[in-house]
Amino acid sequence: MIRWGAPHLLLLLLVVPALVAAMLASEWLTRRRLARLADSGLVPRLTDSRSPRLAAIKATCLLLGFTFLIVAAARPQWGEKLQVYHGRGIDIVLVLDASRSMLAEDVAPNRLERAKTELASLLDNLGTNRVGVVAFAGDAKVLCPLTPDVEAAKLFLDIISPDNMPKPGTNIEKAVDTAVSLFDPTDESSKAIVLVTDGESLDGDPAAAIRTAARNHVRLFAVGVGTTEGSTIPKGSDSTTTSYLKDDKGKVVVSRLAERLLIVMAKATDGRYFRSESINLDELVSALDRIQKKAIAGGEYVEYEEHFQMFLLIGFLFVLLGTLLSDRRGAWFPGLRLPGFRRPRRGASGAAGVATRVLLPFVLLLGLAAPARAGVGSLVRKANALERQGAYDDAVKLYQQALVLEPDNVRIHYNLGRALSEAKKTQEAASHFQLGLLSKHKELRANSLYNLGDCEYREKKLDEAIAMYSQALLLRPNDLQAKQNLEFCLKKKAEQKSQPDSTKKQQPKPQPKPQEQQQARAQPQKGAISKDQANRMLQAVQNKEKQNLKQRPRPQSQQAAGGKDW
Repeated sequence: MIRWGAPHLLLLLLVVPALVAAMLASEWLTRRRLARLADSGLVPRLTDSRSPRLAAIKATCLLLGFTFLIVAAARPQWGEKLQVYHGRGIDIVLVLDASRSMLAEDVAPNRLERAKTELASLLDNLGTNRVGVVAFAGDAKVLCPLTPDVEAAKLFLDIISPDNMPKPGTNIEKAVDTAVSLFDPTDESSKAIVLVTDGESLDGDPAAAIRTAARNHVRLFAVGVGTTEGSTIPKGSDSTTTSYLKDDKGKVVVSRLAERLLIVMAKATDGRYFRSESINLDELVSALDRIQKKAIAGGEYVEYEEHFQMFLLIGFLFVLLGTLLSDRRGAWFPGLRLPGFRRPRRGASGAAGVATRVLLPFVLLLGLAAPARAGVGSLVRKANALERQGAYDDAVKLYQQALVLEPDNVRIHYNLGRALSEAKKTQEAASHFQLGLLSKHKELRANSLYNLGDCEYREKKLDEAIAMYSQALLLRPNDLQAKQNLEFCLKKKAEQKSQPDSTKKQQPKPQPKPQEQQQARAQPQKGAISKDQANRMLQAVQNKEKQNLKQRPRPQSQQAAGGKDW
């Protein structure tokens, strides 16, 4: 029985019939144009140098080559053999959220199925590591202990469902604790958790999860599934259902991606955060590969023999033959000086012509790939230009597009906060400035604290504004603007204390405005942050989430012991 390592690539075979139809249509149109150009008796004389048989052989070779290359890319496998694993790698625990909110359909077909598909693809690239699987909702359970047999781990993904979880809700702290318990406590490296969730933490303490991971030297890589706009939650796992979860007031519950919490957790443990809608598995695998590896031995697993090599060779030979073959009579291979073959008088000649035709498709592919790499930088530069011109709303849209590609880029979050602040959206701006505190760059953290002070002052929170300006001065003692704003806030507070019962309106004084920052907008370095910074950030995120959750009363049925059941 033939297995396929990448079966989804077999869909490219549907392109082959389309290419055949296109070639036949092109041949028919060519003959029709020639018939209009000259009499039917003159056409064979005008085209006597072209051989229809050679043209058909050339097209057939190219089509066969394309077909064999697709089959090779799908990695055909057959033949089983039992292997004892020996090698170097890391221990990776995949932690999948199986709460009811993962049934939301803001990503197709729903969050849970999308997560399973991405984890299955990830497992295909983790053959040199040991992997384990943990599913969680209100509680967490180990489905697969650490094993080098990634195929066995993939089998457990199919059975993960909210209906199979003993306790409803979402408890990220319990999930991380359970995943950490699978690692060797004596190992101070080579450990990672891949947490796939929508980020809604209804039970437990995520700050405790960060401390547990940091204490055990585990790096956390988070993948957020869902959209910030959110979606309703079906009551059952049946995709045909039209009934959705409601609160006790009869309002339909809307679940949204809470990625700010996931960004903080990843940054605090020297990990990365990805969005499922823009995740690049190569980047995630590359980040995991950078973790220090250890010797891994023991464990038997079934290995399927790869047989893509023969298909790759046959496909390459057919493509090469079709590229070199000419459709002119007496000149089968015009690019080669071989005995018995006549060199043509026109067209591409010599090895240079052959190399051009063979390498041109690869050059075009590289040219197409380059703009994708520069996508984030281009969006940020355009947004910066719009911000300087005062088009803040347009700049916000471009910054948000850039965040889809790099959601854990703290400098983009800072730039977005600055644009939102100028657009008078103070609360939204503050949430992005808080993420700017995760940067390893001292200057960016100081700018974020300064702008947070401005946001707190605009919200008439003098104590919070004083705290932000004070912390900014600790990082940048010579910041004259921060000193002036701090003195102004202290004076304002002293006046309020001295006149607690005064009802007389005082002349409003000009509010401090964020100092224009002209620093270079280079991409930030990814890395760990201090424990204090992580705790401050996490506390701010939790307070924000609690305020949002207070507006959604707890449903009366099927509630988890510690909170909501989704």
